[in-house]
Amino acid sequence: MKGPLIRKVILIALTIFIFGCGIKSEVSATNPIADNNKDVLVLANLIQEQLIKTKGRAINHHELIQNDTLKRISNNFEKIELAHHGGYISVYYKFSNLRDRNIELTNIEKKTLTKRTVIMKDLGRQFDGEIQLEYGEKFYHIKKIIVCKE
Repeated sequence: MKGPLIRKVILIALTIFIFGCGIKSEVSATNPIADNNKDVLVLANLIQEQLIKTKGRAINHHELIQNDTLKRISNNFEKIELAHHGGYISVYYKFSNLRDRNIELTNIEKKTLTKRTVIMKDLGRQFDGEIQLEYGEKFYHIKKIIVCKE
């Protein structure tokens, strides 16, 4: 009688452990790098929407600015360039001299700010950062946002 009961308890504990390890925990505080680059987060969301619309074929700087109905990034980016890599898509960006860091995020964007992986890395002088996205089979999810060291 004890044998089957012990097996059930072990099976339940093992199941809880496996599912508990698979659940991603939410970060309650925002990353200071991400907090200083809210315009990049808005750009990443707009790029994701445009890639879905064009099926990953093109990024149009003018359309990105038009799709930003709150006009938060209209003067912040000078250059945006799309590059396909084996396993992910990169969008490189260059900040404009007219960049405005004082951007107000919507409530949905504030929630995603805590979930985004934003890191600092040196990319050289040609671009100020990179946004990495999955391919279309994975719905162009944002993998990582890289901001150059200042």
